[in-house]
Amino acid sequence: MGGLLVNNDTDLLVSLETMVKPNNWQQQQWSKMAGVGLPVHSDEDWKYTSLSMFKQLPLHCAARQPAENISYESLSLALDGYRLVFFDGLFSVRCSDWIPKTTVTPLERLSAVESYEMSKSVCPDAFTYLTDATAMGGVLIEVEPGTLIDKPIYLLHISSGVKGDVCSYRHHIELGRLSQCEVIEHHISLDQGGGATLSRLSFYVGEGAHLYHTKLIEESPLQHHFGHNDLVIERDASVQSNCFMLSGLICRHQTSSHLRGENSFIEMNSLSMPDNQQTFDTRTYLRHQAAHCRSEQLHKTIARGASCGVFDGTIYVDPKALKTDGQMDSHNLIMSKASQVNCKPKLEIYADDVKCSHGATTGQLDPNQIEYMRARGIKKSKAEQMITFAFAAEVALKIRNPLVKQHVCDKLELALSQGEVNG
Repeated sequence: MGGLLVNNDTDLLVSLETMVKPNNWQQQQWSKMAGVGLPVHSDEDWKYTSLSMFKQLPLHCAARQPAENISYESLSLALDGYRLVFFDGLFSVRCSDWIPKTTVTPLERLSAVESYEMSKSVCPDAFTYLTDATAMGGVLIEVEPGTLIDKPIYLLHISSGVKGDVCSYRHHIELGRLSQCEVIEHHISLDQGGGATLSRLSFYVGEGAHLYHTKLIEESPLQHHFGHNDLVIERDASVQSNCFMLSGLICRHQTSSHLRGENSFIEMNSLSMPDNQQTFDTRTYLRHQAAHCRSEQLHKTIARGASCGVFDGTIYVDPKALKTDGQMDSHNLIMSKASQVNCKPKLEIYADDVKCSHGATTGQLDPNQIEYMRARGIKKSKAEQMITFAFAAEVALKIRNPLVKQHVCDKLELALSQGEVNG
């Protein structure tokens, strides 16, 4: 076992080790996690996101409860799609749909080769290894080459949220050459909260394939959520990946992308809205490896109450990635004196003849805009809500699916109408 975790978190080590699954690949991932140790406050990447409450939870695997025992229909989006349901860490085949021209393999039925592929990551950290090691539910989805999936694949995750319950999910989606699909990843926990969701979803996007992905995090006010998505993108392929952190206690999500084939493209967007004592931490890592690739990123945070927002993004350009065109923007609103946002965009460029840029802004609402609207008979509180909604909607309107887009906009309006804006 590694020294950091054993020395600093002995009791936690014991709790976590009981959740590690017996499969060889998961045991190996546990060894890697124990080697690096769980993060501590002095770690640069975790200085603004405290794990103290997570480490104090009585962590254990969520009890095995079938999805049929809850009213999952009322929690699900009314989406015309192929729904795969996961409840308290388990995949419910009975509640899930069949997807044409697609192979869906539950995690426990993977071959040795498939399991090895599941252990790969573009930019792993301790929670990458921990999620893999403890994953009890998940699927491998393989889309046949040249296939257009006519409806979205809807991955619905529901946690009962009992205190200390840990639900770990590991999914992988493989898009064959010239295929296309949309994936909606949705995480919900019931109101009592108090547990933790660990989630890993990786994609392989084959030559000329197209992927549209949106992740919605709607955890309870006491739930922890640690997510990490990986995207490997081949020649002439394109990806749009969005992440919306709408509720939870401590939420941290990283999207790691690898543009591996020439003339590939990725767009990564995120919106987080922490409130009260919440911390929402968004991270991206993007590696440009091949020539003539493009990337666009837009990340926004609206910090309310006494919350903390974090954005950390890196664009890495390999020496052979000529003619790279990469742009990353981060814009943040601080809505109260007690809230804060910490923003750290980075570029690492080792190639000539590239065009890369990053921009970051953090501030409060523009008082001139508010006064302009008040002069036209709009109340101050309503003006503040309208301006804030317009700020957030720039990201929400990028969602491809109209129903999911409307769902996010409705959640934004509700959150802003209930909150107080202290200019």
